[in-house]
Amino acid sequence: MSRDELKKLVDEGHEIEFNYNGKKYSITYGELNGKEVISFCEFYKETTEVDTFEKLCEVKRDGKTVIEMMNSITEKDMWIY
Repeated sequence: MSRDELKKLVDEGHEIEFNYNGKKYSITYGELNGKEVISFCEFYKETTEVDTFEKLCEVKRDGKTVIEMMNSITEKDMWIY
């Protein structure tokens, strides 16, 4: 998935789940201290909340950024809600 495709989905508020390197991750949304946030996590692990798409793209897990992960998976590895 390209950066532009991911940005469009995030801007529209879609929740995204995906498999990467044998692990499951999600991008969801919420509120923290009265501010809307984008939340990224490996399933059942600690979340990282950010306030912009650009910051989401730079979140790292296992040495890879979110955008690097998304660029390397195919549609069959993701679920968009």
